[in-house]
Amino acid sequence: MSFSKVLVIVGVILLAGLAYWQVADEPPPLENYSDAQLASMAFRQQILHASDLVAGVAEAIERNDDEAITRWQQKAIEVAVAAELADSDLEFIRSEKGRDYLIFHAKRALFNKGFEQHYYQLKGIDALKSEFPEARDLFAEADKLIAARDAIILDIASELKDDDTTEEEALSQAKTLWQERFRQTD
Repeated sequence: MSFSKVLVIVGVILLAGLAYWQVADEPPPLENYSDAQLASMAFRQQILHASDLVAGVAEAIERNDDEAITRWQQKAIEVAVAAELADSDLEFIRSEKGRDYLIFHAKRALFNKGFEQHYYQLKGIDALKSEFPEARDLFAEADKLIAARDAIILDIASELKDDDTTEEEALSQAKTLWQERFRQTD
């Protein structure tokens, strides 16, 4: 795996981590909860952030399928019941707020997916920002990654530029070389 691909993966992971810390509501101090309540809350988070659940809700959002979102929420409820979560955690997962939470995180996952595609396709991300405002805390870091990508391409273009090559041709060649490098590492 190339350094640039690793850089992108690390960047996406950092974006997700940063987003979690910025979006999380300020919970009451942990000493106000029993060990059972803490365990239940932790497992609730594991359920709500399970990759298959987030991916399923994201796919339902892409298809504009409200019934599928409901089915995915029901699956989360079933897992929570089987795990014997506290009533307050079950109520949250069942609630409209729980549904909104699932949708919110699925849209963030869609932003990350779209960002990766745009990154490799040498596109900007303004349209993604408009489509997924739920990920606004990720925008600054995503913009930095896009700027770094573009700077690398400009550096490649400056190396390719000579007396027989126009700036436009050098930039086009640099973009092609950059994209080919990622295709070779897939």
